[in-house]
Amino acid sequence: MSIEYNPFLPRPAIVNAVRDESLETKTLKISLINWRANFLPGQFVQLLLPGVGEAPFCIASSPSDSKHIELTIMRRGLVTNAAHYMRPGDAVGIRGPFGRPFPVENFKGRDLVLVATGIGIAALRSLILYTIENRKDFGDITLLYGARFVEDLVYRDELRGWAEKINVIVTLSKPSEKWNGLKGRVTDHLGAINLGKGSLAVICGSPAVMVSVAQSLIGKGLDRRDVYLSMERHMKCGIGKCARCMIPGGFLVCKDGPVFSAGEISLEEVGE
Repeated sequence: MSIEYNPFLPRPAIVNAVRDESLETKTLKISLINWRANFLPGQFVQLLLPGVGEAPFCIASSPSDSKHIELTIMRRGLVTNAAHYMRPGDAVGIRGPFGRPFPVENFKGRDLVLVATGIGIAALRSLILYTIENRKDFGDITLLYGARFVEDLVYRDELRGWAEKINVIVTLSKPSEKWNGLKGRVTDHLGAINLGKGSLAVICGSPAVMVSVAQSLIGKGLDRRDVYLSMERHMKCGIGKCARCMIPGGFLVCKDGPVFSAGEISLEEVGE
C-alpha cells in the first residue's frame, strides 16, 4: 500500500549551485533527494534552513525539471540572510509545492504581457521559461521589466537569451549616465505594447506598482479577469495559520493564491 505524502512535512534536498543575480539577490539551485517536485508556474515552496528557520519562496525554475528547484532570494531578514551564505552541498528541507498557480492552460493561444519590477521577476521566471519552452502554444509574448539601477536587474545574463524568443523591454527609473537603454518606470512604457484582442497580463512587483500597472492595462481595454497578479511577497508562514498575508476580501495569499486575477480582489485596497 502506497503512503500519500504529507506536503506539510519537509523533504530532504541539497544545494546544488549558488548564482549571484544582483548585489542583494542570489539564486539557489536545489537538488531534490529521491523525490520530484511536480509544480506549475506561480506556485511556491517553504525553504527550511536547519538551525535558522523557514520561509516561503516562489519557484523560479521551469516545471520541466522536476528534480531541481530554483529559488531567487533577496537578502531581507534572518532566513534570507542565511540563505545567502548557503554553499553547494549544504542540506536544506523543502515543503510543498503549495499555492494556486497561473492558469497556463487558459493562457494558450493568447498574447501575453508580463510586467515585473525588481525582485518581482522571480515570481514570473517559471512562467517565462514555461512559455519559451512551449513557444508555439502562445501568441505574442512581451516582458516589460523595470528596476531602479542597473545593479538591481535580476537575470541579466538570461534576458539576452529570452529576447531571442520573446519581446523583452527593460527600463531603469534611476539609470546612470552610462545606461543606453530605456529610462523611466514600467508604466511609462505600457503604451508601446500592442494589446490585441484576447490579450492577458501577468504582473508582479510592489503593491503600488501592481495596482498602477493593472489599472493602466484595464483602462486600455483588458478585462479585469484577464489581469493576473502574483501576491507572493505578502506571504509569511506559508500554511495559512498566521493570517498575516490576509488581503481585502478575506483571502489568505498562501492558501487562496498567490495568484489572483484583478476580477477577484480590490486593487485599490491592495495598493494601500
